[in-house]
Amino acid sequence: MASRVGDRLLGFLRELQATTTWTVVAEEAGTGTNWRLGGTTWHATVVVEPRRWLGLAFEARDPVTGRRTTYDIDTDLYDISRDKQREFAGEIERDIIEFLGNLVRGVVLRGNDGAKFVLVFPLDGFYVRVVQGRFLSSASTHAELAAARAGGAYVPVD
Repeated sequence: MASRVGDRLLGFLRELQATTTWTVVAEEAGTGTNWRLGGTTWHATVVVEPRRWLGLAFEARDPVTGRRTTYDIDTDLYDISRDKQREFAGEIERDIIEFLGNLVRGVVLRGNDGAKFVLVFPLDGFYVRVVQGRFLSSASTHAELAAARAGGAYVPVD
């Protein structure tokens, strides 16, 4: 029998709750679960509502300057209850698990490029660079880590 959308993600979140020193709190919300996660310089919300939506909202903070940047992974407005969206929902689920796993492994990095606060992390075979603009963050992908880390010194998000 095929697993339900969100089952792998729920299992991974339960594992994080049992094995990390992070704050990990689950709250039932209608037909789904909202998970609040947090470390020293970051917090995230993961929503697992298998009939409607899967999503991660992540925010990191520079402890020295207080600058922040955000990164989201979600199923957007796609109807993931439909069979034809099952593969897409599975890809989003995989990306959220990969991102959180990279956070556990210490390979989600934060740094500054001039006045910009930047996140750099591997995802789906590339390196993602997230730069906080005045109002919104923007993400770009790079084949090489050095290109994504351009402009500054980086340390793991903790």
